[in-house]
Amino acid sequence: MNMTLGAQDERAILFSSLQQLRESKAPGFMVDWAALLKSSEGDLQACRVGREKVFPLKDIFAVLKALPSLGRVLALTRNQGVVNEYKGIYPEPKLGEAGAHAAGIFLDIGGLDLRIFMGAWHWACAIEEETPKGKRMSLQFFDKHGTAVHKVFSLEETNLGAWQALLDEQAVIAEEAVLPTFIQAEPEAHPEPASPYQVEQEWRQMKDVHQFFSLIRRHRITRFSAVKAMPEDLCRPVGLDAFQQLVDAAAEQGLEVMFFVGSRGCVQIYTGKTQGIKPMRGWLNIFEENFTLHANPETFAYAYVTRKPQSGGWVSSLEVFDKQGSLLIQMYARREENGPEQATWTELLTNLPSLK
Repeated sequence: MNMTLGAQDERAILFSSLQQLRESKAPGFMVDWAALLKSSEGDLQACRVGREKVFPLKDIFAVLKALPSLGRVLALTRNQGVVNEYKGIYPEPKLGEAGAHAAGIFLDIGGLDLRIFMGAWHWACAIEEETPKGKRMSLQFFDKHGTAVHKVFSLEETNLGAWQALLDEQAVIAEEAVLPTFIQAEPEAHPEPASPYQVEQEWRQMKDVHQFFSLIRRHRITRFSAVKAMPEDLCRPVGLDAFQQLVDAAAEQGLEVMFFVGSRGCVQIYTGKTQGIKPMRGWLNIFEENFTLHANPETFAYAYVTRKPQSGGWVSSLEVFDKQGSLLIQMYARREENGPEQATWTELLTNLPSLK
C-alpha cells in the first residue's frame, strides 16, 4: 500500500474499488480482483473489516487446533497456477510449539492431508457472505505478502455450532481489530550451486527423500536451482504437456497417485485414483467425489521427471514450475513408507518424451 495516505483512507479507497468491480460483474474470484486492483487478496479482505462480515481472528495456532471440531468442510490450498480442493474432516493436528519456526501436520492419507509451515501464517479472518447458493462461511489465512496460505469453507454438513463457538472465542470485532500491513513479495532468487558436483554426490547418497530439504539448505540453493543443475538421470526435462499425459495414463492404469500443491505456508496432498483430466475454459481439471484440482497450463514453464534415492529404491515424480522457478505441483504414485515404487509408474515416467 502507498503509505503517503493514511491506512484507513487507503482501505476506504480499496473497498470502493472493490465495490465497483462487483457492480461491473467482473469475472473471477477475490484473488483475480486483487490482481486487477494491483493489491493483494489479504488487503482486499482487510478493507472489508468493519464494512462487511469479515472478522480478524486472534490466534491462528488455536484456530488450527480447532479445525477438527468443524466436521466436514472444504479445504483449499492454491498457488499461482494450481488449486487443490478437498471435502473432508480435518484429523487431529500434530503442531510444534507456536512461533515463527513451528511446523505441523494434519495426517489422513487418502483424506485431508496437510503439511503446515507456521512461519508463513501472518493474518487470518472469518468471512460470512451471501452467494447465489446461500450463505457461505470461510476461514482464510494469509502470509505477510497478503497471499492466501490456506482456506476453509463451510458445507451443508459442517458443524455450525462448533464453527460459531470458534468465532465466539477467536473473532475480533471491528472496533478492536488491529489490521495487518502486508509487504510486497520480491522475486525469489535461484542461485546456481557453488559445486554442482557436490550437490549431485549428496543427492545420490540420500537414504530418504526428505533429506532433500537439508541438502538444498546446506548449499543455500532452491529446489529449482538444484533440479536445473542435476544430470538427466536424476532430473530430466520433459514437455509442458507431460502433466496431462501422466494424469491420463495413470487413470487408464488405475494407479493411485499423489498430488502435492503448496502455498508458502501449506502443502495440501491428495492420494487416490482419478478419472483423468477434464479440460474446461483453458484449465486442466480433475473432478472426483471429494477432490477437485484445477491447473492453469498457461502458468507452466518447466517440467522435470525427478528421481531421488531412498532405502527401498528410487522415488520418481513429475515436478512442474512456473517461469519464476516456483513449484506449482508434484505428482507421485502412492507407495508404502520406504517401500519400492510401482513398476507401472516408473514406466509411465520413463515413457514421457524428453524435452528437445
